[in-house]
Amino acid sequence: MQIRFFAEAPLATRCYLWLRSILTPYDYISSTLPMRGRILDLGSGHGLLAIALAVGSDQREIIGIDHDAERVRLAEAAALRLPASSRPRFEVGDLKETLGSFASASLDGVAMIDILHYFDPRDQQLLISEAARVLASGGVLAVREIDSDAGLKAAANRLYERLATGVGFTRSAGPRLSFRGAGGWTSLLESTGFRVRSEPCGPPFLADVLFVARRSL
Repeated sequence: MQIRFFAEAPLATRCYLWLRSILTPYDYISSTLPMRGRILDLGSGHGLLAIALAVGSDQREIIGIDHDAERVRLAEAAALRLPASSRPRFEVGDLKETLGSFASASLDGVAMIDILHYFDPRDQQLLISEAARVLASGGVLAVREIDSDAGLKAAANRLYERLATGVGFTRSAGPRLSFRGAGGWTSLLESTGFRVRSEPCGPPFLADVLFVARRSL
């Protein structure tokens, strides 16, 4: 579990990351992305997925981007426990602007884990379109999002997200959270030319779904 890399973090942060590690199968998500090449973890937070990517393969060049400087600082400190040859690079930046700064077809994988619902529908479309542009042929976009059509399970997700936002562990890009059903997320991804498969991705009492979208060859 990636939490072992955060022994020096404050207790409240370690408790939050412990909960995130339980609710999110980072090792499995990392296995759906290419085992080699440049991987962008957009909205990398404290670096849990980036570290899982580095542990999973030393053939990956991993770049983590987050808007929160303190989270980036903690991610960088945790990454120092990894071999220098496979250590992710973390940067503070605006997610939309940073994604747009990459050259077309310059990345092999992009991860957007639990971030799209913080953006309004227009920006969700922009982020997916930009991911399609920056991925090389055959590249993979991994998205985890809530299936808002999943009834009580989706309500539990919404409660968790509002609590996390309310106490400051996460921050929305707009005045409200924007959810879609699983079919809506799939349609959004397919509208930009991705081939998509999806599966449940988290504990059975929550409505998290992993969408693995491959750029057409």
